[in-house]
Amino acid sequence: MVIPGKRLLLLLLFSTLSVTVTWASTEELGGDFSLTDHNNNPFELRQLQGKLVLLFFGYTYCPDICPTELANLAAVLNELDGQAERVQGLFVTLDPTRDTPEVLHDYVRYFDEGLVGLTGSEAEVAQVARQYRVNYRRHAKADGSYSIDHSANLYLIDSQGVLSAVVPYGLPPTHVLDMVRGLLNEDG
Repeated sequence: MVIPGKRLLLLLLFSTLSVTVTWASTEELGGDFSLTDHNNNPFELRQLQGKLVLLFFGYTYCPDICPTELANLAAVLNELDGQAERVQGLFVTLDPTRDTPEVLHDYVRYFDEGLVGLTGSEAEVAQVARQYRVNYRRHAKADGSYSIDHSANLYLIDSQGVLSAVVPYGLPPTHVLDMVRGLLNEDG
């Protein structure tokens, strides 16, 4: 018999030892969504059909995790050379109050010219976060500002719009690059 505490420990051990965490049933996770891009245009995930998508959730005021992951994502995109046009990086803000399309435009361009920043209403962003099981929570600070704690997985969505893998934060860009190349090779 496995008691709940040990089950959690086994899950944590598995995800620590595993190079990539994938879900047993990706049909329950992910899917199409509608938001607004950093140019203030409507955006739907389905418009990227035919491309491999690297999807990350965060916010522009994030002090460390988001800039690190976006820099790693940009490094992966830069290493793809002739295959880069087959891959699209997306950054969905979890802070639509502060992360307007204008703010996102400057932020994502800092990392990579082709990266797309996405925002929407609080409800729209919350819906997309639920679809991808992104946990986040706003924490008020004494000075009246706030920070957001959030999960930091990278989602790899294949050219048919199906979630292929969930990569935990902290893995080296070379691992993500190998996965991306593998998915590109599968797609021909």
